[in-house]
Amino acid sequence: MKKFQYLEDIAVADIAFDAFGKDLNELFANAALALFTMQVDLKTVNAKKTWKINLRNNKLDNLLFDFLDELIFLKDKDYSIFSKVKVKVADKKASYNLEAEVKGESINTEKHKLGNDVKAVTLHQFEVKKLKNYWKARVIVDI
Repeated sequence: MKKFQYLEDIAVADIAFDAFGKDLNELFANAALALFTMQVDLKTVNAKKTWKINLRNNKLDNLLFDFLDELIFLKDKDYSIFSKVKVKVADKKASYNLEAEVKGESINTEKHKLGNDVKAVTLHQFEVKKLKNYWKARVIVDI
C-alpha cells in the first residue's frame, strides 16, 4: 500500500493529497510525511531536534486537521523543517488523543532543497474515512 499520493487538478493554488494507513497511527504519520515531502527534499534534513505534540479532539477528522495545522505552525514559528514522525492516536470514549514526535532541524537555504511553502490546511474536501482494511485521508493545503 502507498503511504500517500499527490492529486492533480483538484485545486489551482493548492496541493492535494490522499494519505493511507493500515491504522490511525500510520495514517497520521503518512499525512505528515506528505506534508513534509512537498516542502523539502527529506534526504537533506537531519533529525537533529525533536518536537513533541499532544492534541485532543472529539472528532477524528478535526484531530488530523489540528495535527497538520500544528506542524505548519511549528515550521513557521521555529523556522524549521521535519523529516521524521512518530504518531500515536488513542480512541478515548469522548475524544481522540494524539501524541506525536517530529524530528528535523532549522531551515538552511544553502543545505536544504526547499519545495513549496505550505501556508495552511484547508477544509475543502477534507476527510478521514475507514475503508475495508485501511484508512484514507484527503487533504488540500494552501501554498
